[in-house]
Amino acid sequence: MTAAAFLAAVIAIMPAAGQIPRVAASDLSALQQQQAELKRQQEETAAELAALKEDQARQQEYVNTLQSQMDNLMGQIDNLNAQISDLDAQIVQKEGEIAEKQASIDADFELLKDRLHAMYLAGEASTLQILLGSENVADFMEKTQFMQTITEHDTNLINGLKVEMAEIQDEKDEIEADKKQVAANKEELDAKSQELSALVEENEAALARLTASVTDVNSRNNELAREREAVDDEIDAWYRDYYARNPQQSSSGGSSGSGGSYTGTGNFTWPVPGYTKLTSYWGDGRNHKGIDIAGSGIYGKPIVAADSGKVIKAVHSGWGGGYGLCVYLDHGNGYSTRYGHMSKVLVNTGDTVEKGQVIGYVGNTGDSSGPHLHFEIRIDGVAKNPMNWFS
Repeated sequence: MTAAAFLAAVIAIMPAAGQIPRVAASDLSALQQQQAELKRQQEETAAELAALKEDQARQQEYVNTLQSQMDNLMGQIDNLNAQISDLDAQIVQKEGEIAEKQASIDADFELLKDRLHAMYLAGEASTLQILLGSENVADFMEKTQFMQTITEHDTNLINGLKVEMAEIQDEKDEIEADKKQVAANKEELDAKSQELSALVEENEAALARLTASVTDVNSRNNELAREREAVDDEIDAWYRDYYARNPQQSSSGGSSGSGGSYTGTGNFTWPVPGYTKLTSYWGDGRNHKGIDIAGSGIYGKPIVAADSGKVIKAVHSGWGGGYGLCVYLDHGNGYSTRYGHMSKVLVNTGDTVEKGQVIGYVGNTGDSSGPHLHFEIRIDGVAKNPMNWFS
């Protein structure tokens, strides 16, 4: 299955934006459940996006390789075209030399014909004239030999020109054979170029489809992030509603709550004594609203109340909106804390606890990939960086 087809299948089975039902801000458990579902979907789309980007990178690398091969091939074709042009020029030059030799042969041959014709017309009279004009026999023989020499010279000159012309013709034939071979090589490269061009076009189209898929999934991921942020806002609204219903607990309303006396001071104790390793920080690139405290052997270790306060929610079983077994404490003066992923909860909603009191044990429940405590500090329901209170 191609990456694009797999993407289509994944998107088809994923709930569309807005299909997760909205709930009233007063129902914190439902809001947390909604938040956990959005987180799950976001993680799925993030994994799909990562896989698509990996496919996209591989495809881009392959397209780059093909394009490099194409560039190299076009360079070879350009070189062959240059060779053909050079050979054409050489052929034209040889044709000019051949024409020049042929003109010389034709001119010399005409002179020879003229001489032979004159000698033929003169016949014996010419010989008689030579004899009568000679001083002696030796002079006659010399003049006769001279006439033969002229005739032989013209003949040899013509034959020499013919030999030279034949040599030039051989050179021209060789050049034409070279040109034919280069042209054949170019034709072969042209065919490869067409095949490679089609392959480049096909893979660029595949890359474009992957890029479109990346855009689609990234858009879906951003949409989920917006939905999750909206649910986070609703959870914050739940806290605001809580303080609106209990004004005496807000930072502007005072201190004590029912079931015991406690006054929020903003002085917190570390919630997992002896364990200070952080595996996730505030924000952490994913709107993380607390810190994750972990360490070797932390599972089952006691979790203490960071300050005195009232249990406004205790979850003893289930998913807990992704936080598993968890506890929410109100410390007065608008301060509250949250403790998530416990293995066991020791307090109940409505209980009053003292600072340092064990309220449960570290676990791995809910949306957790290993034993740790998710710890939050809020002021009037707004999450703050817990490390602002610890050095």
